[in-house]
Amino acid sequence: MTTKMFLLSAFAGFSLLLPGNAVTVDTDSLGAALNGWRKNRTATYSIDNHTYLTHKPTVTPNPGGGIFVSTRVEHKARFGKKMTSYIELNYSASGSLLSAQIKVMAGAMRLNTGLVSLPALDAPPAEGEAPAPDLEPWHSPTTKMVMELFTALDTEFAKLSKHDQDGKKDVFSRVFGKSYQTADLSTALRHNVNLLLGHTR
Repeated sequence: MTTKMFLLSAFAGFSLLLPGNAVTVDTDSLGAALNGWRKNRTATYSIDNHTYLTHKPTVTPNPGGGIFVSTRVEHKARFGKKMTSYIELNYSASGSLLSAQIKVMAGAMRLNTGLVSLPALDAPPAEGEAPAPDLEPWHSPTTKMVMELFTALDTEFAKLSKHDQDGKKDVFSRVFGKSYQTADLSTALRHNVNLLLGHTR
């Protein structure tokens, strides 16, 4: 076997080990968008005069293809309880978002959006039947999932405060401490989710 044939054979064998539709997270660009990763693999930034810290995501390959991405976001309060949130995203091998979940912890308090999964696709129209009009063309499956995820998060905050969702900011001052009075954790977490989705290739 010539050297050229050996190299071609080796390359072909190696390519079989790679997934056909590899999906990855560009953590370098993600870090740059979050004010840069520090040596301890965290990025610190401010939103509405509140300081947050995001940990570099952990990316795990799924057995059936695709990846599971998880990251931790902390609100760095001057006083009161430390609040830690976890974002979990599950992707298919082709890069489609399959499910998402957010968990929030502060002291003994726990909030969980539950697992929000990819919405079922509408059944195709029967033969001879006109397709249903697309009333919301900008509502992609991913956009719908993200909206449902944060609706679930705000609902959990509303349950805690026993008020409607407009009262979610006051939850922080009464449950977590006065330093959370003007914090909007939903905004900070949505910022992180948007960046994670935008830097997944």
